[in-house]
Amino acid sequence: MRDRASEIFEVLTDVYGTSPWNLEQIITDLEQENTDYFFEYMNGQLGGFLSIQNLVGELEITNIAVRKEYQGQGVAKRLMEQLDERSETVFLEVRESNLPAQALYQKYHFEMIGRRKEYYHNPIEDAILMRRERK
Repeated sequence: MRDRASEIFEVLTDVYGTSPWNLEQIITDLEQENTDYFFEYMNGQLGGFLSIQNLVGELEITNIAVRKEYQGQGVAKRLMEQLDERSETVFLEVRESNLPAQALYQKYHFEMIGRRKEYYHNPIEDAILMRRERK
């Protein structure tokens, strides 16, 4: 479990500069019964992952991250395709400025349903709330 958590931590650090979660938080999340992870390996290392949490019949994407060196190579697309097999309604939030992520989510039938003011920090920014309805 610690090795998998370390891989996730490395991806988060690569993407964000510093991981928003510490190693113990990642381990705790991996151990949750209502949490699932999807992984995409590239050249023998974790290239990206997507994590979801099941909240009473609905899913929330809690994180999707792709190492910088693999961005633009279809990793996020393949992760979203794994999620696409699930039939539950799915929610997520994304930085207002993260237009590439918003475009990806829209390709998978997510629609904007709201906004959380000043949700993100460093820098302070609104979150766009998105939902994909149950299939």
